[in-house]
Amino acid sequence: MAICLSNLIRHPVVQRGDPVVLSGADLLDRPIRWLHSSDIYEIAPLLRDGDMLLTTGLGLEGRGEAERRAYVRHLATRGVAGVALELCRFFTTAPMDMVEEAERLGLPMLGFRALVPFVEVTEAVNSTIVDVTVHRLRRMDEVSRGLSEVLANGGSVGELVARLAAVLDRPVSLTGPLSETTAGDQAHARRSRGEPEPEPDRAPVVLNGAVWGWLHTRHGDGERLVEQAALERAAEIVALGLLRGEREAVSHSSERRRLVAALLSGRGDREGLRARAQAAGLPLSADGYVVALARDDDPALALAALDRAARAASAPPGARSLPSPAVVTAEADGLCCTVLTTVPTGPGSPRRLAARLSAELADALPVTGAGAVGPPVRAVEDLVHSVTEARLVLRFARQVAPRTHVADAAALGAERALLRAYDVDGLARYVREQLGPLIDYDERRGTRLLDTLETLLTSAEGKAEAARRLHLRRQTLYQRLRRIGELLDADVEAPWTRAGLLLALRARHLLGDDSLTR
Repeated sequence: MAICLSNLIRHPVVQRGDPVVLSGADLLDRPIRWLHSSDIYEIAPLLRDGDMLLTTGLGLEGRGEAERRAYVRHLATRGVAGVALELCRFFTTAPMDMVEEAERLGLPMLGFRALVPFVEVTEAVNSTIVDVTVHRLRRMDEVSRGLSEVLANGGSVGELVARLAAVLDRPVSLTGPLSETTAGDQAHARRSRGEPEPEPDRAPVVLNGAVWGWLHTRHGDGERLVEQAALERAAEIVALGLLRGEREAVSHSSERRRLVAALLSGRGDREGLRARAQAAGLPLSADGYVVALARDDDPALALAALDRAARAASAPPGARSLPSPAVVTAEADGLCCTVLTTVPTGPGSPRRLAARLSAELADALPVTGAGAVGPPVRAVEDLVHSVTEARLVLRFARQVAPRTHVADAAALGAERALLRAYDVDGLARYVREQLGPLIDYDERRGTRLLDTLETLLTSAEGKAEAARRLHLRRQTLYQRLRRIGELLDADVEAPWTRAGLLLALRARHLLGDDSLTR
């Protein structure tokens, strides 16, 4: 990746279009793989993760609200970095329904208030992406040559770290489970000037599918994404050095991976799990345990994000260092899994730690990734249950958490019950049985009776609150509810009817794309 959305907005060519952020103002650090321009309504299947779409809006002209929302939803599901809509030709203001849908789904949306040829934008920005990619490859090659020379001459891990510090021209540290190796001048100019220390660059050192430790260095003067790529290449070579000469490190990582494999398999007796946990470095007398899963097209990115989030969540407030012997992260069965513990001096109860982990993971995950946090447990032997529940909701993380892509299993009790009772086809049939007439009516008329029903069922104060949330007069709300009752041939205010309808609405969110319920 070469640039992110904030870089795109500041680009001189893009500035000629007078860009404005319409949604996702907190997601402008999202990286862009490539820029495309198209006015095809059905463009989503032709895009890839990380692509940015520019459109004049021609393909949306004459479309109703439901179709515009579907357009945004399909782009978000595809994993695009964002979409920019021209606001000086076919649209002069962005349709509020599109902006609302984009905000709900965590899809950054920009508006171009002045005319700028898209061909000039794509040519300029994509050229920048190519240039930075070439620079990144050269920097990675420089690091590879320097460290490979040390490795070929039989150098130690300490010598590898020292050579990396020399190549990067700044201090480097390698932090393992219980120790740290540091190289480079520690008296940095920023400190002498009294300037605040920037967030360091970091890369995980992975042995046998488990995170053994981390390489750290202060951010230099170059392009951050380029320097990060170089550090990640260095971490791979340091891992080779550890494999060659550090038997204890290799054994430690192997035990971590064996523990994760046992948890993901759902097998193993209680005593066996306790023994594996202890060998992997987990204390058996912790106050509680929290697990999380992550997946991505690039497992290495998911593994790094998961471990970084776990260590940040388990660190005391204000702490900046990543090391934590009570965090175990490894990959097995195609999934990445982390286990962390709560202790009296930690961030609090297992439930608060789970919430903190969920927030940290949402920040750390790549755009294309998804994660799930399992229900906290009090004993090592119960970790299999927590992993099983997290795995159950991981598949639907993007549907139940469209902004963060991290599903909190403890907060999804109804969804987990549905998933245990039905497969995907069964869920679709259940949704059709309960909500089919409303779905069909909304599709034919462009209405939003489903949203009205869901707002009513999730309003603690009943109709008064629902009317406020929908910005409707009470009389209008009552008319809609009568129509809903007629279409469903049911009393939507009867307790058990409400319960069934609410479950069906939650099942519909699990399914995601409306086409699954047709």
